[in-house]
Amino acid sequence: MNLKSIIVIAFIISAVLLAGRVSPAMNFEQYREGKYIHVDNIVMEFSGANATVDVEYHLSPLANAYIFLFGSKHLEPKIKEIFFKFPEVKIQEIGLESATLQLTNISWKYGNDYMHNSTKLGLQPDILTVVFPYNQGTRKLQNPDSTLSVFYPDHPENQKNTTKKSNR
Repeated sequence: MNLKSIIVIAFIISAVLLAGRVSPAMNFEQYREGKYIHVDNIVMEFSGANATVDVEYHLSPLANAYIFLFGSKHLEPKIKEIFFKFPEVKIQEIGLESATLQLTNISWKYGNDYMHNSTKLGLQPDILTVVFPYNQGTRKLQNPDSTLSVFYPDHPENQKNTTKKSNR
């Protein structure tokens, strides 16, 4: 790398850090203890034994500069860390502010329904939204540390309100 490239990179990093410091809307408390990612929203949409998950997040200014320079591929371990208790996590798409994942074999067949047991999350999102199949509705939780325990139908003909209520 030549000297000009190093100066440009240093300038970009300095500008991002300075912008983060003077921004009044920035809450640095959410990045304490070495956390460089804050999870705003997780949407889990169940389908059979699997779920598609959309994660919305924002990064600390330094992490944002790093990802801008070196690519969002470096976020994959941190995104997978959110779902560390799940058996199989595949990242389908990842960007600076969101990611889409496929969680496989997270529910098990129970008669004509599927059962998903509550599972601990690696990072606590502000909001977790669970979307049930066949237009059965949604359920939102604020600041959960785990997913909900739920029943949901395996086929539209077996549709009924089978959501197990949680006291969270």
